[in-house]
Amino acid sequence: MSAAFGQERSTDRDNPTPVASNVITDDLDGTDTSYFYKFTAGPGKLTVTIEVKASGTNAGAMLDLFDAKSRPMLSDVLAQGVDGGSERIVNSIQLSAKKDIVMRIKGLKYGDTGGTGTYKVTLDGPVILPQAPAPQGGGAAANNVPAAPAGPGGAANNGAPPMGGGGAAAPAGANLLQGQLDPADGRSSFHTVNITGPGQVTFGFSVKATDAKAAAAFVVLTPQGTFPLPPVEVQGGESISKVVTFDKAQTLLILAGVNKTAGNVGRGTYSIQLSGPAAAGAVAPTGPGSFSGQLDPTIERPSFHFVNVNSPGQVTFAFSVQAIDANAAAKFTVSNQGQLGAVPVLDMKGGESATKPVTFDKPTTLAILIQATKPADNVGGRGTYSIQVSGPVTLIK
Repeated sequence: MSAAFGQERSTDRDNPTPVASNVITDDLDGTDTSYFYKFTAGPGKLTVTIEVKASGTNAGAMLDLFDAKSRPMLSDVLAQGVDGGSERIVNSIQLSAKKDIVMRIKGLKYGDTGGTGTYKVTLDGPVILPQAPAPQGGGAAANNVPAAPAGPGGAANNGAPPMGGGGAAAPAGANLLQGQLDPADGRSSFHTVNITGPGQVTFGFSVKATDAKAAAAFVVLTPQGTFPLPPVEVQGGESISKVVTFDKAQTLLILAGVNKTAGNVGRGTYSIQLSGPAAAGAVAPTGPGSFSGQLDPTIERPSFHFVNVNSPGQVTFAFSVQAIDANAAAKFTVSNQGQLGAVPVLDMKGGESATKPVTFDKPTTLAILIQATKPADNVGGRGTYSIQVSGPVTLIK
């Protein structure tokens, strides 16, 4: 399908531009203007790739997806080109049915200069595009026929095993997540849960012991990094239910970690049963790559990312901070199984970059926290950050 370069684009959220191709490309003019597009997709796995290329110094854009009722489906996806470069970010969501989707592309301001470049968005999967009429005088229609839904019937991938822990697949279509507990594997397992609308959702956590001392801890996180319920610790043979009321649709991340015990005993399996307006999903992990995000000192809650180290070896972290206005700075902290010190805590100012290689002797899960530094005079401090991770790793979120 040909790219829709220069397609007329709308700045009116209520009248978005219809998408006529699975590739949308246009200019960034250095302002924070938002552009809106609409398309139809589903059921199945929709993959959205945004790439930003700077024409001068820096350029960036944020991507969001909303359903027909303005409920977020994918939020705050940041791509930016630094020093004339480019960045590509890939995200996927599961669609349980055919949906009308609104996409917002919002440019970033980089002070009084910079910010110019281009953005390209590629939509892969069950995207339904309008048929182009045949050219006058005969001939074949343009090659923009709708993409077929992924998989038989386009069903969501609810049966995929979790990352980092293996485990039996959940029955297709069931609101059930499952995985293995093995203290010899230091990685956590990750799952997604799509809250499909306002209402009460029940989470049923259970652990079945294969040998003695099997136990697990479950953490549920919202896209904003908050905890809709406290961490839940479950022993072998136990089942614990927790009820949470949600006021809107959103996607949750669930972390399942095995409890460490002496002698590496504690093997077993776990399950998470969902009921209410919720659908079990599968995390779409990527290999070595990068994380990025916004720095805003008025937000006291840190940003966070997860990385699974899959085997012994050297992992290299490259941190950088780009200033949007004066006094931009951030603190980076890397936690290894809850213990700080995998990488020394880094305090970095706008324009600075640092590379830190670390050697790991076994598989493990890392949590990276990023906190914008609040200026002493409360003036400025906004910016962006990026973290490049290479080595035997899988990037989760």
